Amino acid sequence: MSSYDQKVQAAIASVKGRSLPAKARTLALAGIAWGVIGLAYGFFAGEKSWTLGALLVSVFYFMCMGQGAMMFSVVLTGTLARWGRPLKRIAEMLAFTLPVTYIALVVFFVLGGLGVYEWAPHNLVTPDGHAIGLEPHAPGALAAKPFWLSSGFFIARQLIGFGILLVLDVMFIRSSLRPDLILAKQTLGNEAPAWWDRIIGGKTDVQAEAEATAYRGQWMTPVMGLSYAVFFSLLTFDLIMSMDAWWFSNMFGGWVFMSSLWLGMATIAFVITMGREWLGLGEWVSKATTHDLGKLMLAGTMFWGYTLYAQLLPIWYADVPEETNYLLVRMMLPEWSWLSKVVAITCFIAPFTILLSRGVKKMRWPFAAVAMLIMLGVFLERSLLVMPSAWRSEFLTLDFIIVNFGVWFGMGGLVTLWFGKYMSEVPAVPVADEYLKDDPWEVHVHSLDEAHGHH
Repeated sequence: MSSYDQKVQAAIASVKGRSLPAKARTLALAGIAWGVIGLAYGFFAGEKSWTLGALLVSVFYFMCMGQGAMMFSVVLTGTLARWGRPLKRIAEMLAFTLPVTYIALVVFFVLGGLGVYEWAPHNLVTPDGHAIGLEPHAPGALAAKPFWLSSGFFIARQLIGFGILLVLDVMFIRSSLRPDLILAKQTLGNEAPAWWDRIIGGKTDVQAEAEATAYRGQWMTPVMGLSYAVFFSLLTFDLIMSMDAWWFSNMFGGWVFMSSLWLGMATIAFVITMGREWLGLGEWVSKATTHDLGKLMLAGTMFWGYTLYAQLLPIWYADVPEETNYLLVRMMLPEWSWLSKVVAITCFIAPFTILLSRGVKKMRWPFAAVAMLIMLGVFLERSLLVMPSAWRSEFLTLDFIIVNFGVWFGMGGLVTLWFGKYMSEVPAVPVADEYLKDDPWEVHVHSLDEAHGHH
């Protein structure tokens, strides 16, 4: 048996008896408890509009994280990338948490989530009973916008659009898992989890299924890429940008769906560093792997800053009131300007500066720290997008700590438990994937660091 086959067998054998580590489970449960307390405080002792805004931030954040991780796996598949193949299963299992987020989105609407949108029917009437128009300009928009932003059509669009992405994600993950589970089932036999059989479907030919999966992956990649760009942009325009019904940015959807891929990569980086022993990744994830992932995270940081500036610049030089108001509230008002500065530091200045270092990208704990910084930064950035529109009054510091962070950690706890359950029950790497192996034509050029024994 070759050394590669031994590593594969070890990856399969590690599934037996594996479960989410006790510390992670405890932290997840503590986060859920904080989330429940935060929601209870917000709805019964705090401000409902603020609380609904906080819930929308967390729902959208984990929607972005899961779908971004899914697209990272899709990119690895479509580009036939070998370097990141050990990360593919982690990305897919992070995406497999999206049903939790879908349910949370339904809960958001059931709890009255439309109340945070200024175009909602009860928000379009002044106290003295006069109607407020949605659009001050083009006559055609007067007829179109009220229909587009009608309550029933709005909710249906979100659930159907997110649902389409979710169906595509499950199809892709199921196809990716099948050859790995067939191979693992041959080793584990009756010790394999019972739910594997629903995916395997009685098939036994690993090679044939691996080839079929590779074929499906190549045609699903452009379908999922196009669907992601279209549906996630529409979700972003509806859920976030329409909170201010008079403001718009054509780049907003692209800025968000690309930053979601960046968030997905940061979350993957966090998992592979913090869960190395739990998942037995030591044989698969090398310093070169984290270095390559770190370079993509640096590129994501740069793209986030570039597309943000590309939106700010034309708004600044055009100086149109209906465009500048959105930015003035977030960047000039003392209630929110401090948060915009923190977002600039956590989303761009700090990660850009840190990830320039080659060493940091190869060091376990510093790399985990910068991944956490990006995850926090994106949460604060999503909060800056949502909260000033959901709550048009003074900043509530106590509510931000108890409710916003509480709901974020609460949903994070739910996602962690879901991810931990299914990640524990599958091989941590795609064991039947030919691209997990080194390229037989690869010529490795030793660096000066390697020659001198530096790492």
